[in-house]
Amino acid sequence: MADERDTAREDAAGAGDPGADATVIHEAQDPDEGAGERIAALIEQDAPPTELARELEEVEPADAADALEALEPEATAEVLDEMTMGAAADALAHMELPLAASVLTDLNPAEGARLIARMDPDDAADLLQTLPRDVVDAVLRALPRKTAAALGKLVLYDPESAGGIMTTEFLKLRSSSRVADALAYLRQRRSRLEGSDIYSIYCIDDEGRLEGVLDLRSLLVADPDQRIGEIMDREVDALRPDLDREEVARAFDRYDFFALPVVDENRRVLGVVTVDDVIDIIRAEHTEDTFKQVGAGKTESVYAPVRIKLRGRVPWLLVNLATTQIPAVIVIAFSSVIDSITLLAAVMGMIANQSGNAGQQSLAVTLRGLVLGEVRPERVAPLVVREVIVGVVSGAVTGLIVAGLMLALRSAGWIEADWRLGLIVALAMTGAVSIGCLTGAVMPILMKRMGFDPATASTIFLTTVTDAISFLSLLGLAWLLKGWLIGGSPAGG
Repeated sequence: MADERDTAREDAAGAGDPGADATVIHEAQDPDEGAGERIAALIEQDAPPTELARELEEVEPADAADALEALEPEATAEVLDEMTMGAAADALAHMELPLAASVLTDLNPAEGARLIARMDPDDAADLLQTLPRDVVDAVLRALPRKTAAALGKLVLYDPESAGGIMTTEFLKLRSSSRVADALAYLRQRRSRLEGSDIYSIYCIDDEGRLEGVLDLRSLLVADPDQRIGEIMDREVDALRPDLDREEVARAFDRYDFFALPVVDENRRVLGVVTVDDVIDIIRAEHTEDTFKQVGAGKTESVYAPVRIKLRGRVPWLLVNLATTQIPAVIVIAFSSVIDSITLLAAVMGMIANQSGNAGQQSLAVTLRGLVLGEVRPERVAPLVVREVIVGVVSGAVTGLIVAGLMLALRSAGWIEADWRLGLIVALAMTGAVSIGCLTGAVMPILMKRMGFDPATASTIFLTTVTDAISFLSLLGLAWLLKGWLIGGSPAGG
Protein backbone atom coordinates (compact mmCIF):
# COMPACT_ATOMS: atom_id res chain seq x y z
CA MET A 1 0.00 0.00 0.00
CA ALA A 2 1.76 3.14 -1.16
CA ASP A 3 0.88 6.64 -2.28
CA GLU A 4 2.80 6.12 -5.54
CA ARG A 5 0.27 3.44 -6.50
CA ASP A 6 -2.54 6.00 -6.38
CA THR A 7 -0.81 8.26 -8.88
CA ALA A 8 0.22 5.41 -11.18
CA ARG A 9 -3.32 4.09 -11.44
CA GLU A 10 -4.82 7.52 -12.01
CA ASP A 11 -2.42 8.05 -14.92
CA ALA A 12 -3.20 4.61 -16.34
CA ALA A 13 -6.93 5.16 -16.06
CA GLY A 14 -6.89 8.23 -18.29
CA ALA A 15 -4.29 7.10 -20.83
CA GLY A 16 -5.56 5.90 -24.21
CA ASP A 17 -9.17 5.55 -23.09
CA PRO A 18 -11.49 7.39 -25.52
CA GLY A 19 -14.36 7.07 -23.05
CA ALA A 20 -12.48 8.48 -20.09
CA ASP A 21 -14.38 11.77 -20.29
CA ALA A 22 -17.78 10.17 -20.90
CA THR A 23 -20.57 10.96 -18.44
CA VAL A 24 -21.83 7.96 -16.49
CA ILE A 25 -25.05 8.21 -14.45
CA HIS A 26 -25.83 5.61 -11.78
CA GLU A 27 -28.96 5.05 -9.72
CA ALA A 28 -28.08 6.68 -6.40
CA GLN A 29 -30.11 4.31 -4.24
CA ASP A 30 -28.75 1.02 -5.57
CA PRO A 31 -25.23 -0.43 -5.56
CA ASP A 32 -23.76 -1.90 -8.74
CA GLU A 33 -25.35 -5.37 -8.72
CA GLY A 34 -22.87 -6.75 -11.24
CA ALA A 35 -19.88 -5.60 -9.22
CA GLY A 36 -21.51 -6.91 -6.05
CA GLU A 37 -21.93 -10.35 -7.58
CA ARG A 38 -18.33 -10.40 -8.81
CA ILE A 39 -17.03 -9.40 -5.38
CA ALA A 40 -19.21 -11.99 -3.63
CA ALA A 41 -17.91 -14.66 -6.02
CA LEU A 42 -14.29 -13.66 -5.36
CA ILE A 43 -14.84 -13.86 -1.61
CA GLU A 44 -16.53 -17.25 -1.99
CA GLN A 45 -13.61 -18.52 -4.06
CA ASP A 46 -10.99 -17.19 -1.60
CA ALA A 47 -9.51 -15.08 -4.40
CA PRO A 48 -6.03 -13.57 -3.88
CA PRO A 49 -6.07 -10.21 -1.99
CA THR A 50 -4.69 -8.43 -5.07
CA GLU A 51 -7.60 -9.51 -7.27
CA LEU A 52 -10.21 -8.61 -4.66
CA ALA A 53 -8.53 -5.26 -4.01
CA ARG A 54 -8.73 -4.28 -7.71
CA GLU A 55 -12.45 -5.02 -7.73
CA LEU A 56 -13.14 -3.11 -4.52
CA GLU A 57 -11.36 -0.03 -5.86
CA GLU A 58 -14.00 0.21 -8.60
CA VAL A 59 -17.02 0.42 -6.27
CA GLU A 60 -18.24 3.06 -3.85
CA PRO A 61 -16.47 3.10 -0.45
CA ALA A 62 -19.65 2.08 1.40
CA ASP A 63 -20.06 -0.98 -0.84
CA ALA A 64 -16.36 -1.83 -0.49
CA ALA A 65 -16.76 -1.61 3.30
CA ASP A 66 -19.69 -4.07 3.21
CA ALA A 67 -17.53 -6.55 1.30
CA LEU A 68 -14.58 -6.15 3.65
CA GLU A 69 -16.83 -6.74 6.67
CA ALA A 70 -17.55 -10.23 5.31
CA LEU A 71 -13.85 -11.13 5.72
CA GLU A 72 -11.84 -11.97 8.80
CA PRO A 73 -9.85 -8.98 10.17
CA GLU A 74 -6.53 -10.51 9.04
CA ALA A 75 -7.85 -11.05 5.50
CA THR A 76 -9.29 -7.54 5.44
CA ALA A 77 -5.90 -6.12 6.39
CA GLU A 78 -4.26 -8.03 3.52
CA VAL A 79 -6.81 -6.69 1.00
CA LEU A 80 -6.45 -3.12 2.26
CA ASP A 81 -2.68 -3.47 1.89
CA GLU A 82 -3.17 -4.14 -1.83
CA MET A 83 -5.57 -1.22 -2.39
CA THR A 84 -4.56 2.34 -3.16
CA MET A 85 -4.16 4.46 -0.06
CA GLY A 86 -7.19 6.65 -0.78
CA ALA A 87 -9.51 3.76 -1.59
CA ALA A 88 -8.37 1.80 1.45
CA ALA A 89 -8.85 4.76 3.79
CA ASP A 90 -12.33 5.51 2.40
CA ALA A 91 -13.43 1.88 2.76
CA LEU A 92 -12.05 1.65 6.31
CA ALA A 93 -13.90 4.83 7.27
CA HIS A 94 -17.21 3.30 6.14
CA MET A 95 -16.78 0.04 8.04
CA GLU A 96 -18.47 -0.67 11.39
CA LEU A 97 -16.17 0.81 14.03
CA PRO A 98 -15.48 -2.43 15.98
CA LEU A 99 -14.49 -4.19 12.75
CA ALA A 100 -12.42 -1.26 11.51
CA ALA A 101 -10.65 -1.14 14.87
CA SER A 102 -9.84 -4.87 14.65
CA VAL A 103 -8.38 -4.38 11.18
CA LEU A 104 -6.30 -1.37 12.22
CA THR A 105 -4.97 -3.34 15.19
CA ASP A 106 -3.74 -6.05 12.79
CA LEU A 107 -1.77 -3.49 10.78
CA ASN A 108 1.60 -2.18 11.92
CA PRO A 109 1.46 1.39 13.33
CA ALA A 110 3.07 2.94 10.24
CA GLU A 111 0.49 1.45 7.86
CA GLY A 112 -2.33 2.35 10.25
CA ALA A 113 -1.04 5.91 10.49
CA ARG A 114 -0.99 6.31 6.69
CA LEU A 115 -4.62 5.20 6.51
CA ILE A 116 -5.67 7.45 9.39
CA ALA A 117 -3.95 10.42 7.73
CA ARG A 118 -6.04 9.96 4.56
CA MET A 119 -9.37 9.92 6.43
CA ASP A 120 -11.53 12.90 7.26
CA PRO A 121 -10.45 14.09 10.74
CA ASP A 122 -13.82 13.32 12.35
CA ASP A 123 -13.85 9.77 10.95
CA ALA A 124 -10.25 9.26 12.04
CA ALA A 125 -11.03 10.48 15.56
CA ASP A 126 -14.05 8.16 15.83
CA LEU A 127 -11.89 5.21 14.86
CA LEU A 128 -9.06 6.14 17.21
CA GLN A 129 -11.51 6.39 20.12
CA THR A 130 -12.42 2.71 19.68
CA LEU A 131 -8.80 1.49 19.74
CA PRO A 132 -6.82 0.38 22.80
CA ARG A 133 -4.76 3.20 24.32
CA ASP A 134 -1.42 1.64 23.38
CA VAL A 135 -2.47 1.30 19.72
CA VAL A 136 -3.66 4.92 19.65
CA ASP A 137 -0.35 6.14 21.06
CA ALA A 138 1.61 4.08 18.51
CA VAL A 139 -0.46 5.38 15.58
CA LEU A 140 -0.22 9.01 16.74
CA ARG A 141 3.56 8.70 17.06
CA ALA A 142 3.74 7.46 13.47
CA LEU A 143 1.71 10.41 12.13
CA PRO A 144 3.14 13.76 11.05
CA ARG A 145 3.37 16.05 14.06
CA LYS A 146 0.71 18.51 12.89
CA THR A 147 -1.79 15.75 12.03
CA ALA A 148 -1.13 13.93 15.29
CA ALA A 149 -1.68 17.12 17.30
CA ALA A 150 -4.99 17.84 15.57
CA LEU A 151 -6.28 14.28 16.00
CA GLY A 152 -5.01 14.14 19.57
CA LYS A 153 -7.23 17.11 20.43
CA LEU A 154 -10.26 15.61 18.66
CA VAL A 155 -9.91 12.32 20.52
CA LEU A 156 -10.21 14.17 23.84
CA TYR A 157 -13.74 15.38 23.10
CA ASP A 158 -16.74 13.36 24.23
CA PRO A 159 -17.79 11.27 21.18
CA GLU A 160 -21.42 12.29 21.82
CA SER A 161 -20.71 16.03 21.78
CA ALA A 162 -20.38 18.59 18.99
CA GLY A 163 -16.61 18.55 19.50
CA GLY A 164 -16.56 14.78 19.11
CA ILE A 165 -18.30 14.81 15.70
CA MET A 166 -16.84 17.95 14.13
CA THR A 167 -14.25 17.94 11.38
CA THR A 168 -11.23 20.22 11.49
CA GLU A 169 -11.11 20.53 7.69
CA PHE A 170 -12.89 23.75 6.77
CA LEU A 171 -12.22 26.97 4.89
CA LYS A 172 -11.43 30.19 6.70
CA LEU A 173 -10.41 33.62 5.41
CA ARG A 174 -9.32 36.79 7.09
CA SER A 175 -12.06 39.40 6.94
CA SER A 176 -9.44 42.00 6.01
CA SER A 177 -8.46 40.11 2.81
CA ARG A 178 -9.41 41.29 -0.68
CA VAL A 179 -11.79 39.11 -2.70
CA ALA A 180 -9.16 38.68 -5.46
CA ASP A 181 -6.60 37.43 -2.91
CA ALA A 182 -9.15 35.08 -1.37
CA LEU A 183 -9.98 33.52 -4.75
CA ALA A 184 -6.28 33.09 -5.52
CA TYR A 185 -5.83 31.41 -2.15
CA LEU A 186 -8.67 28.98 -2.88
CA ARG A 187 -7.22 28.12 -6.30
CA GLN A 188 -3.89 27.29 -4.67
CA ARG A 189 -5.73 24.83 -2.37
CA ARG A 190 -7.88 23.26 -5.08
CA SER A 191 -6.15 19.88 -4.80
CA ARG A 192 -7.07 19.71 -1.10
CA LEU A 193 -10.62 20.86 -1.80
CA GLU A 194 -11.39 18.14 -4.35
CA GLY A 195 -14.02 15.77 -2.99
CA SER A 196 -14.76 18.05 -0.01
CA ASP A 197 -18.22 19.31 0.87
CA ILE A 198 -17.73 23.05 1.25
CA TYR A 199 -20.91 24.73 2.47
CA SER A 200 -19.53 27.97 3.89
CA ILE A 201 -16.32 29.93 4.39
CA TYR A 202 -15.68 31.23 7.90
CA CYS A 203 -14.26 34.71 8.25
CA ILE A 204 -11.89 35.51 11.10
CA ASP A 205 -10.07 38.56 12.42
CA ASP A 206 -6.32 38.89 12.94
CA GLU A 207 -6.65 37.11 16.31
CA GLY A 208 -8.39 34.11 14.73
CA ARG A 209 -11.82 34.96 16.20
CA LEU A 210 -14.95 34.27 14.18
CA GLU A 211 -16.41 37.44 12.67
CA GLY A 212 -18.74 36.22 9.95
CA VAL A 213 -19.66 33.59 7.38
CA LEU A 214 -19.53 33.72 3.58
CA ASP A 215 -21.06 31.45 0.95
CA LEU A 216 -19.16 30.65 -2.25
CA ARG A 217 -21.68 32.37 -4.51
CA SER A 218 -21.24 35.71 -2.73
CA LEU A 219 -17.48 35.35 -3.05
CA LEU A 220 -17.60 34.55 -6.77
CA VAL A 221 -19.86 37.47 -7.74
CA ALA A 222 -18.17 40.08 -5.52
CA ASP A 223 -15.94 42.85 -6.83
CA PRO A 224 -12.29 41.67 -6.76
CA ASP A 225 -11.23 44.79 -4.82
CA GLN A 226 -13.85 44.40 -2.09
CA ARG A 227 -12.81 43.25 1.36
CA ILE A 228 -14.18 39.98 2.72
CA GLY A 229 -15.54 41.86 5.72
CA GLU A 230 -17.74 43.93 3.39
CA ILE A 231 -19.57 40.96 1.87
CA MET A 232 -19.68 38.45 4.73
CA ASP A 233 -22.75 37.82 6.88
CA ARG A 234 -22.05 38.94 10.44
CA GLU A 235 -24.94 36.96 11.96
CA VAL A 236 -23.46 33.50 12.56
CA ASP A 237 -25.05 30.49 14.23
CA ALA A 238 -22.49 28.40 16.09
CA LEU A 239 -22.23 25.42 18.42
CA ARG A 240 -20.42 24.89 21.70
CA PRO A 241 -17.97 21.95 21.67
CA ASP A 242 -19.68 20.35 24.69
CA LEU A 243 -23.21 20.47 23.23
CA ASP A 244 -24.83 17.02 23.16
CA ARG A 245 -25.06 15.53 19.68
CA GLU A 246 -28.84 15.06 20.01
CA GLU A 247 -29.19 18.81 20.49
CA VAL A 248 -26.95 19.34 17.46
CA ALA A 249 -29.17 17.10 15.33
CA ARG A 250 -32.29 18.85 16.60
CA ALA A 251 -30.88 22.25 15.62
CA PHE A 252 -30.07 21.06 12.08
CA ASP A 253 -33.52 19.51 11.73
CA ARG A 254 -35.40 22.52 13.04
CA TYR A 255 -33.54 25.24 11.12
CA ASP A 256 -32.37 23.34 8.01
CA PHE A 257 -28.67 24.03 8.49
CA PHE A 258 -26.12 22.47 6.15
CA ALA A 259 -23.10 23.27 8.33
CA LEU A 260 -22.36 24.99 11.65
CA PRO A 261 -19.04 26.09 13.13
CA VAL A 262 -17.96 24.88 16.57
CA VAL A 263 -16.38 27.71 18.56
CA ASP A 264 -14.68 28.00 21.95
CA GLU A 265 -15.31 30.64 24.62
CA ASN A 266 -13.00 33.04 22.72
CA ARG A 267 -14.97 32.69 19.45
CA ARG A 268 -12.14 30.75 17.80
CA VAL A 269 -13.35 28.18 15.28
CA LEU A 270 -12.44 24.67 16.43
CA GLY A 271 -14.16 22.78 13.63
CA VAL A 272 -17.36 22.37 11.65
CA VAL A 273 -20.32 20.00 11.92
CA THR A 274 -21.92 19.23 8.54
CA VAL A 275 -25.25 17.71 7.58
CA ASP A 276 -23.66 14.35 6.73
CA ASP A 277 -22.39 14.20 10.33
CA VAL A 278 -25.96 14.80 11.49
CA ILE A 279 -27.22 11.89 9.39
CA ASP A 280 -24.68 9.70 11.19
CA ILE A 281 -25.94 11.09 14.53
CA ILE A 282 -29.56 10.28 13.70
CA ARG A 283 -28.64 6.73 12.72
CA ALA A 284 -26.49 6.26 15.82
CA GLU A 285 -29.12 7.70 18.18
CA HIS A 286 -31.85 5.58 16.63
CA THR A 287 -29.70 2.47 17.07
CA GLU A 288 -28.77 3.45 20.62
CA ASP A 289 -32.39 4.09 21.63
CA THR A 290 -33.49 0.79 20.09
CA PHE A 291 -30.82 -1.07 22.07
CA LYS A 292 -31.70 0.77 25.28
CA GLN A 293 -35.38 -0.09 24.99
CA VAL A 294 -34.58 -3.81 25.11
CA GLY A 295 -31.65 -3.58 27.53
CA ALA A 296 -28.81 -4.18 25.06
CA GLY A 297 -25.53 -2.30 25.31
CA LYS A 298 -25.73 1.07 23.59
CA THR A 299 -22.26 0.63 22.06
CA GLU A 300 -22.95 -2.89 20.83
CA SER A 301 -22.79 -3.62 17.11
CA VAL A 302 -23.44 -6.73 15.06
CA TYR A 303 -19.76 -7.68 15.11
CA ALA A 304 -18.93 -6.48 18.63
CA PRO A 305 -16.76 -8.86 20.71
CA VAL A 306 -18.63 -11.38 22.86
CA ARG A 307 -17.45 -9.71 26.09
CA ILE A 308 -18.96 -6.38 24.94
CA LYS A 309 -22.26 -8.07 24.11
CA LEU A 310 -22.38 -9.85 27.48
CA ARG A 311 -21.41 -6.73 29.42
CA GLY A 312 -24.27 -4.77 27.83
CA ARG A 313 -26.97 -7.46 27.98
CA VAL A 314 -26.53 -9.57 31.12
CA PRO A 315 -27.20 -6.79 33.69
CA TRP A 316 -30.54 -5.97 32.06
CA LEU A 317 -31.41 -9.65 31.73
CA LEU A 318 -30.91 -9.94 35.48
CA VAL A 319 -33.15 -6.91 36.01
CA ASN A 320 -35.73 -8.52 33.74
CA LEU A 321 -35.47 -11.77 35.71
CA ALA A 322 -36.19 -9.87 38.93
CA THR A 323 -39.13 -7.87 37.57
CA THR A 324 -40.82 -10.93 36.05
CA GLN A 325 -41.29 -12.28 39.59
CA ILE A 326 -44.14 -9.79 40.06
CA PRO A 327 -46.45 -11.35 37.40
CA ALA A 328 -45.36 -14.80 38.61
CA VAL A 329 -46.44 -14.00 42.19
CA ILE A 330 -49.84 -12.82 40.92
CA VAL A 331 -50.39 -16.09 39.04
CA ILE A 332 -49.40 -18.15 42.09
CA ALA A 333 -51.73 -16.11 44.33
CA PHE A 334 -54.70 -16.89 42.10
CA SER A 335 -53.77 -20.50 41.30
CA SER A 336 -56.98 -21.81 42.92
CA VAL A 337 -59.08 -19.72 40.51
CA ILE A 338 -57.11 -21.06 37.52
CA ASP A 339 -57.66 -24.64 38.82
CA SER A 340 -61.40 -24.00 38.96
CA ILE A 341 -61.66 -22.23 35.57
CA THR A 342 -58.84 -23.65 33.44
CA LEU A 343 -59.83 -21.57 30.38
CA LEU A 344 -58.38 -18.54 32.21
CA ALA A 345 -54.87 -19.93 31.62
CA ALA A 346 -55.42 -19.76 27.84
CA VAL A 347 -56.86 -16.23 27.93
CA MET A 348 -54.19 -14.72 30.24
CA GLY A 349 -51.48 -14.72 27.58
CA MET A 350 -53.83 -13.20 25.01
CA ILE A 351 -54.69 -10.25 27.25
CA ALA A 352 -51.06 -9.72 28.26
CA ASN A 353 -50.00 -9.74 24.60
CA GLN A 354 -52.60 -7.14 23.61
CA SER A 355 -51.76 -4.92 26.58
CA GLY A 356 -48.03 -5.18 25.83
CA ASN A 357 -48.46 -4.31 22.15
CA ALA A 358 -50.71 -1.35 22.97
CA GLY A 359 -48.12 -0.12 25.47
CA GLN A 360 -45.33 -0.45 22.90
CA GLN A 361 -47.33 1.67 20.45
CA SER A 362 -47.79 4.43 23.04
CA LEU A 363 -44.15 4.16 24.07
CA ALA A 364 -42.92 4.53 20.47
CA VAL A 365 -45.09 7.58 19.82
CA THR A 366 -44.11 9.27 23.09
CA LEU A 367 -40.37 8.58 22.62
CA ARG A 368 -40.53 10.05 19.14
CA GLY A 369 -42.24 13.14 20.52
CA LEU A 370 -39.57 13.53 23.21
CA VAL A 371 -36.74 13.16 20.70
CA LEU A 372 -38.27 15.75 18.36
CA GLY A 373 -39.08 18.14 21.21
CA GLU A 374 -42.83 17.88 20.63
CA VAL A 375 -43.71 16.93 24.23
CA ARG A 376 -43.85 20.18 26.21
CA PRO A 377 -44.59 20.26 29.97
CA GLU A 378 -47.91 22.06 29.52
CA ARG A 379 -49.05 19.47 26.94
CA VAL A 380 -48.30 16.29 28.92
CA ALA A 381 -51.81 15.96 30.40
CA PRO A 382 -53.62 16.10 27.01
CA LEU A 383 -51.14 13.53 25.62
CA VAL A 384 -51.84 11.11 28.50
CA VAL A 385 -55.62 11.59 28.22
CA ARG A 386 -55.52 10.84 24.49
CA GLU A 387 -53.53 7.65 25.05
CA VAL A 388 -55.92 6.46 27.77
CA ILE A 389 -58.92 7.08 25.52
CA VAL A 390 -57.22 5.13 22.74
CA GLY A 391 -56.55 2.34 25.23
CA VAL A 392 -60.15 2.18 26.46
CA VAL A 393 -61.62 2.10 22.96
CA SER A 394 -59.12 -0.36 21.47
CA GLY A 395 -59.29 -2.55 24.59
CA ALA A 396 -63.09 -2.65 24.50
CA VAL A 397 -63.12 -3.49 20.79
CA THR A 398 -60.57 -6.30 21.06
CA GLY A 399 -62.16 -7.55 24.30
CA LEU A 400 -65.60 -7.83 22.73
CA ILE A 401 -64.11 -9.63 19.73
CA VAL A 402 -62.47 -12.19 22.03
CA ALA A 403 -65.71 -12.59 24.01
CA GLY A 404 -67.64 -13.15 20.79
CA LEU A 405 -65.06 -15.68 19.63
CA MET A 406 -65.38 -17.57 22.92
CA LEU A 407 -69.18 -17.74 22.55
CA ALA A 408 -68.79 -18.99 18.98
CA LEU A 409 -66.40 -21.74 20.13
CA ARG A 410 -68.85 -22.68 22.92
CA SER A 411 -71.68 -22.95 20.38
CA ALA A 412 -69.48 -25.27 18.32
CA GLY A 413 -68.90 -27.37 21.42
CA TRP A 414 -65.12 -26.77 21.50
CA ILE A 415 -64.95 -25.03 24.91
CA GLU A 416 -67.06 -24.84 28.05
CA ALA A 417 -67.73 -21.15 28.70
CA ASP A 418 -70.76 -18.89 28.73
CA TRP A 419 -71.38 -15.19 28.30
CA ARG A 420 -70.33 -14.41 31.89
CA LEU A 421 -66.73 -15.48 31.30
CA GLY A 422 -66.77 -13.62 27.98
CA LEU A 423 -67.88 -10.46 29.80
CA ILE A 424 -65.07 -10.77 32.35
CA VAL A 425 -62.53 -11.26 29.55
CA ALA A 426 -63.85 -8.13 27.75
CA LEU A 427 -63.63 -6.05 30.96
CA ALA A 428 -60.14 -7.33 31.77
CA MET A 429 -58.96 -6.65 28.22
CA THR A 430 -60.31 -3.09 28.35
CA GLY A 431 -58.61 -2.36 31.66
CA ALA A 432 -55.30 -4.00 30.76
CA VAL A 433 -54.98 -2.29 27.36
CA SER A 434 -55.91 1.06 28.90
CA ILE A 435 -53.20 0.69 31.57
CA GLY A 436 -50.74 -0.44 28.88
CA CYS A 437 -51.32 2.74 26.86
CA LEU A 438 -51.10 4.87 30.02
CA THR A 439 -47.82 3.23 31.08
CA GLY A 440 -46.30 3.52 27.60
CA ALA A 441 -47.04 7.25 27.55
CA VAL A 442 -46.08 8.10 31.13
CA MET A 443 -42.95 5.97 31.64
CA PRO A 444 -40.56 7.79 29.25
CA ILE A 445 -41.82 11.19 30.43
CA LEU A 446 -41.18 10.29 34.07
CA MET A 447 -37.72 8.88 33.29
CA LYS A 448 -36.77 12.07 31.48
CA ARG A 449 -37.97 14.25 34.38
CA MET A 450 -35.91 12.11 36.77
CA GLY A 451 -32.81 12.77 34.64
CA PHE A 452 -32.60 9.36 32.97
CA ASP A 453 -32.58 8.58 29.26
CA PRO A 454 -36.28 7.93 28.46
CA ALA A 455 -35.37 5.01 26.19
CA THR A 456 -33.37 3.11 28.83
CA ALA A 457 -34.81 -0.42 29.18
CA SER A 458 -38.33 0.96 28.62
CA THR A 459 -39.48 -2.29 27.05
CA ILE A 460 -38.37 -4.36 30.05
CA PHE A 461 -40.28 -2.27 32.59
CA LEU A 462 -43.28 -1.82 30.32
CA THR A 463 -43.59 -5.57 29.81
CA THR A 464 -43.50 -6.13 33.57
CA VAL A 465 -46.30 -3.62 34.16
CA THR A 466 -48.53 -4.86 31.33
CA ASP A 467 -48.10 -8.53 32.29
CA ALA A 468 -48.85 -7.82 35.95
CA ILE A 469 -51.91 -5.67 35.20
CA SER A 470 -53.23 -8.16 32.63
CA PHE A 471 -52.99 -11.11 35.01
CA LEU A 472 -54.32 -9.10 37.96
CA SER A 473 -57.32 -7.70 36.07
CA LEU A 474 -58.41 -11.06 34.65
CA LEU A 475 -57.69 -13.25 37.65
CA GLY A 476 -58.84 -10.62 40.14
CA LEU A 477 -62.21 -10.25 38.41
CA ALA A 478 -62.56 -14.02 38.13
CA TRP A 479 -61.78 -14.38 41.86
CA LEU A 480 -64.26 -11.69 42.88
CA LEU A 481 -67.01 -13.15 40.66
CA LYS A 482 -66.07 -16.81 40.99
CA GLY A 483 -69.38 -17.79 42.51
CA TRP A 484 -71.29 -16.00 39.76
CA LEU A 485 -69.16 -17.58 37.05
CA ILE A 486 -69.92 -21.10 38.22
CA GLY A 487 -73.60 -20.36 38.70
CA GLY A 488 -73.75 -19.13 42.28
CA SER A 489 -73.80 -15.68 43.90
CA PRO A 490 -71.35 -12.96 42.68
CA ALA A 491 -68.92 -13.05 45.61
CA GLY A 492 -65.22 -13.95 45.92
CA GLY A 493 -64.14 -17.01 47.77
